[in-house]
Amino acid sequence: MILRAALALALLSLFACKPSGESHMQAIIGAVLIDGQGGPPVSNSVVVVAEDRIRAAGPSSVVPIPAEADKIDGSGKCLVPGLVDVYRGAQIASDFTAGHPASPDEARARVSELARNGVQAIDLWKLAPAVSDAVMEAARGAGISVTGHISTLEEAEFLVKGGVSGLVGMICDTEKLDPDFLARLRDLRIFFAPWLAQGFAPGVSACQPAARNTLRLYQAGVPMALASFQGDLLRAAEFLADAGVPPLDVIVAATRNGAVAIHQDRERGTIQAGKRANLLLLSANPGEDIRNLRKVAWRSMLDPVALPR
Repeated sequence: MILRAALALALLSLFACKPSGESHMQAIIGAVLIDGQGGPPVSNSVVVVAEDRIRAAGPSSVVPIPAEADKIDGSGKCLVPGLVDVYRGAQIASDFTAGHPASPDEARARVSELARNGVQAIDLWKLAPAVSDAVMEAARGAGISVTGHISTLEEAEFLVKGGVSGLVGMICDTEKLDPDFLARLRDLRIFFAPWLAQGFAPGVSACQPAARNTLRLYQAGVPMALASFQGDLLRAAEFLADAGVPPLDVIVAATRNGAVAIHQDRERGTIQAGKRANLLLLSANPGEDIRNLRKVAWRSMLDPVALPR
């Protein structure tokens, strides 16, 4: 009995000495913190990371630096959340493209199958109206969000009426955007992610009104996000800035808004305690020039976006 008790005590001591999941910490010290929430940057910040989570973030006068943390010198640099690509958030299996599915019944059956497989988002690409309606109706019933890819005002209005969560692309056939329609986008918090490359939609070449309509949407309070279509996500951020969106608001579009759009805002999109540590440390301030997002000095291993340098 004594031997068993001694053995049990030894095992308890061994596990008590084993490092906890939070024993490995990092502290990024002295960076300008742009946390993605839309407030003013915080100079001389401290952000503490324990394993894959943010433990604390804020001014150095408020956030203590744990003695056991590995120190990362952020002085002269800026810290921002990892960028969020709303198109990367959709699985290829949930893309509904022109002609696929071919009928409303086929569309409903496919949505049901996706729901059984736990898919949370569907992308619509140039479907016939009856098929689009069937997809959106079935998706609402299954609790699946729908993002529509558009290039005309008629497409945008149709999809908003059907209940989409967001729109990707740009209205290219007119610059006469109805204030009531813009207000509806704003009030329903339907995100808009401009896709602005040449040939940004099937059969559509460069969109001449893209920049002006993007600025109108932003000025109307429509939440903006970023979509790369497996290309250069930073080019989408730079387009927003070139269209007239202030750099700090571009960062919100690229981080918090994107996370909200793909229902991951509890985990990512802002630098806040409890969220996953998707972080980018930049050698220059993107609040002054959004192109500084390309100047990555350090990134957390959790950052899911491979940014070009």
